[in-house]
Amino acid sequence: MNEQVTYQIHKNILPSTTKRYYRVDEVARYFSVCDQTVYRLIDLGDLKAIRVMGCIRVPVEELREFEERSKVDF
Repeated sequence: MNEQVTYQIHKNILPSTTKRYYRVDEVARYFSVCDQTVYRLIDLGDLKAIRVMGCIRVPVEELREFEERSKVDF
């Protein structure tokens, strides 16, 4: 049941074509980390973001690319 809830959360946070940019809190929720971690990734250059009228937004394409780059084989 927990896997189903997680799938629904991820599906609702990052739909394939609905949004082009995501807020920091949405990115943090998607990756199950705190907002500060997302800000740190942006500051380090690991996650690309843009600033729109003082608000930080992360493009959906960058989220997908970051996820691919961050995959680790165990």
